[in-house]
Amino acid sequence: MTPKLKKYINGSVKICITGAMPEKFINLCVAERIYLWGLSKENEKLYAWIELSDFYHIRPLVRKSCTRVTVKAYRGWPFLAKRIWRRKMLVLGAIMCLITVQIFASYIWFVDVVGTKATSPLKIAEVAKEHGLKPGVLKDTIQSKTIENAILLTIPEVSWVSVNFTGTRVVIEVVEKTIPKQEDKAPAHIVSDRDGIIMEIIALAGQPAVKKGDTVRKGDVLIKGIAPDIAPTSPNQPAQSAPITTPPQLVKASGIVKARVWYESYGEAALQQIITERTGRQEMEVLLHFGENQIALKRAPQPPFDLYESEIIHKTLPQWRNSQFSVESTLNTYYELRASLHEISVEQARDEAKARALQSVQQSIPESAQILARNIEILKLNEPNLVRIKVGVETVEDIGISQMISQ
Repeated sequence: MTPKLKKYINGSVKICITGAMPEKFINLCVAERIYLWGLSKENEKLYAWIELSDFYHIRPLVRKSCTRVTVKAYRGWPFLAKRIWRRKMLVLGAIMCLITVQIFASYIWFVDVVGTKATSPLKIAEVAKEHGLKPGVLKDTIQSKTIENAILLTIPEVSWVSVNFTGTRVVIEVVEKTIPKQEDKAPAHIVSDRDGIIMEIIALAGQPAVKKGDTVRKGDVLIKGIAPDIAPTSPNQPAQSAPITTPPQLVKASGIVKARVWYESYGEAALQQIITERTGRQEMEVLLHFGENQIALKRAPQPPFDLYESEIIHKTLPQWRNSQFSVESTLNTYYELRASLHEISVEQARDEAKARALQSVQQSIPESAQILARNIEILKLNEPNLVRIKVGVETVEDIGISQMISQ
């Protein structure tokens, strides 16, 4: 045991020695083998540290040396234990709190399922619950391997599962199987989903119904879902034998049909525009909903301003368990607006109209389409305050879509 630790366990007291000859008290302590340390002198006062057990034996020495001893400080375990005993209920409460926290930490209170896409998390949690994993059970009673095997055997869509503990929370991490989609082999035609001029056609299955340069409309058949005819090539077949007619074999047509397609869109912009901005004034309305009843805690005049915009915030208080009674608050904030007339140049109006037209036409063009040309035309109008832009886009894209054959 180190001297410092021994002093802390036994307790030590800092004393102040005053009198005519405080050095005589020090000499008497040395003679009686009473250990003093940390000696210091301030004016006529002498300070020193002494062990608590020796402090009770210095009274005769104080009388002999005609000095006076007062306690200035104390430290160590005996004094700490005394303070704890005075506040024993507080310490007992802290101990009970730690015990309660430890007990509650040994239970599972939350069960989460992560990693699911096609499989229902509730289904996995139900299987885990059947094998003992649910909120309120002891951690020591949970058998992770048994639960993992049960989930793998019960739910075939899961290829891997792991049960992990994080404090009072259990995370069931799953990885689903990648099941290839079943290819639809039902007989079908390839039809056009928009108007265009055929640029290229490659029939992988079925018979081509159009050729390069043909103009097609939306819904026209491009590749028929009929197996190609195979002409007999046997040399022993008679030259003028009667042809044998068989019903056509229906197949699912597939292929690539590229066509030139045109898109048009318009955009407008006014030279004089009305711009609104908030003035800073506002009115607020607070409504409280109890089931089907409504109470207005604060009303706003209707209409609150001549020109305004509103912002509505709904807040729902959490429902009590097994209760259908809901409480909801609605906060309506009305902001006053100021309208002003703003004029822009013709170039700015053209740019704004062009941007709107391009944005509109871009929404109709597929991402896989190849843009060949883009034409921008400024239209002449009778309205002097309005600028209109026409945008035309020419693309090459695959226009074929599958359409089932009704038998």
